[in-house]
Amino acid sequence: MKVLGNSDLAGMDGSKTSDMAFKLRHPGKWLRLMDERDQQLSMEELNNTTEPGVYDTAINVIGGLRDCSVIFKAIDSYFSQSDSLKELVHQRNEFNLRTEKSRIRIERAVRNSFLHFVNQDHQDLLQGIFRDNVPLKDKELVLLWQFALNNRLFREITERVFVKIYYSGRAAISKNDITAYLKEFLSLNKSLPINWSQNTINTLSTKYLNLMSKLGFVSPGRIKSFRHIRPSSETQVLFLYFAKLFAPTMGNILSNGLLPLSFVPTEDIHARLKKLTMKGLFDMNFNGVALNINLTHSYKGICDALYKRS
Repeated sequence: MKVLGNSDLAGMDGSKTSDMAFKLRHPGKWLRLMDERDQQLSMEELNNTTEPGVYDTAINVIGGLRDCSVIFKAIDSYFSQSDSLKELVHQRNEFNLRTEKSRIRIERAVRNSFLHFVNQDHQDLLQGIFRDNVPLKDKELVLLWQFALNNRLFREITERVFVKIYYSGRAAISKNDITAYLKEFLSLNKSLPINWSQNTINTLSTKYLNLMSKLGFVSPGRIKSFRHIRPSSETQVLFLYFAKLFAPTMGNILSNGLLPLSFVPTEDIHARLKKLTMKGLFDMNFNGVALNINLTHSYKGICDALYKRS
């Protein structure tokens, strides 16, 4: 990554007048410099841009996008040497938004939901996944895990409502399922600084299901019928890396809070992973109670190993 120097920032003295003049004279360079400046934040500063433990309504913004392809483009642009998220959102307007206020809002939501990293390993992992040769279905699952790591509300709705109903034998999930959960959650957590109206709850429920439909986990339309979700061998291994990011000190995958989002039944996880250990992608030890996982590839190199990149 290029480090900004004084020559790059010539004409930008920090005042609103100077910055605006520079932006008008050099719009392309201004967008590029702003994106580079953002990426030069220290990892500690980056971690402070969002708090995964705080409940927020980013689901409403992300679930309102026309499809998930624009999120994939946003991630690609973030890691590109010749593009930037700011150019994609503000200059080319690929999210097709009418106002600058809306573009700022969507840029913030995308950054906090998908481009927030707990450490450099996390960033290396996502960058590797969003290179070529990773199938779309695998990327859709990764997108769900990435959002779950960065957004507590999305993670808990998925774990406590979506996954439970998926494995209950029901054929579909409804907005009422999400709404009922959110109402109960609020009634049991009155001490939390949350003041959601009924309209907000309804919108969250609708937008959540819209997003799950766009990710291919339920059908589009009024009735959200479940699609069969069967992670590939590659994504089952990638999940172990996301689970480690979620709980870095926990070796036992059976106790990991992210496990329900693997879409592998708990009773099948041992047999599934045992087969994968034979490929030398990770080490596993099961003592009858704990299923301990030891990752043997780096976060930066695991995708090359999985998808046979040279």
